[in-house]
Amino acid sequence: LEDVQDTFDFCYKVHYLPGKAQSCPPRGYKWDGTALHPPDPPFPTGEDRTRDPQYAQQVQALQAKLQTLDRQRREMLAQMQQLLGRSETLRDFLQQELVAWQERQRRACLGAPADTNLRPLETWFTELGQGLFQLLKLLRALEDLQQKLTYERDPLKAETPLLERRLRELLTYLLQSAFVVEQQPSMPNAFKRPLVLRTASKFSARARLLVRLHDRNHRMEAKIHIDR
Repeated sequence: LEDVQDTFDFCYKVHYLPGKAQSCPPRGYKWDGTALHPPDPPFPTGEDRTRDPQYAQQVQALQAKLQTLDRQRREMLAQMQQLLGRSETLRDFLQQELVAWQERQRRACLGAPADTNLRPLETWFTELGQGLFQLLKLLRALEDLQQKLTYERDPLKAETPLLERRLRELLTYLLQSAFVVEQQPSMPNAFKRPLVLRTASKFSARARLLVRLHDRNHRMEAKIHIDR
């Protein structure tokens, strides 16, 4: 997509804006879906090239390049919409698995045999989180492309903010759901079951984030609050 955009941008500046090929990319291409219109008069006043066959071919070639760029932008956005839909389905599946794990944990606290291993859930949550962060990175790249070149009815300008809002909501929900109490409050005495506590006695609990984030630039902290 970036290569297609760069090719169109270069051809536009060479044929529509001669002598300005090294200048900053012009903004505001006027594209009505069928024809390309320059934002400013491409040639000095008095110079009429509309009857020049070579000029007409150049304009036609530019229109074809912009059509290709517009189509690829729409295809990219459609693919991202599809991936977000699949991610939401997977999020719902993970939520069901998390509820099932919490139920097994409650049974284990009562002494019933139950599998409370969090490794499978951690793997699934991490894979989904990494995919969503990758989509967010791709969205930012699309925003950069839109800042460099835009035109009327540009799908990036209209749909990218909506996609980013939807993606951030999905990420927020995933991270909030992924923060679980791995070990319920329990006293140091090995004969005491979890959640059976005495006043004025020490107890311990352990929380866990099921999305493994390998970001050494930002340190994560958890604040503990006990509701009396």
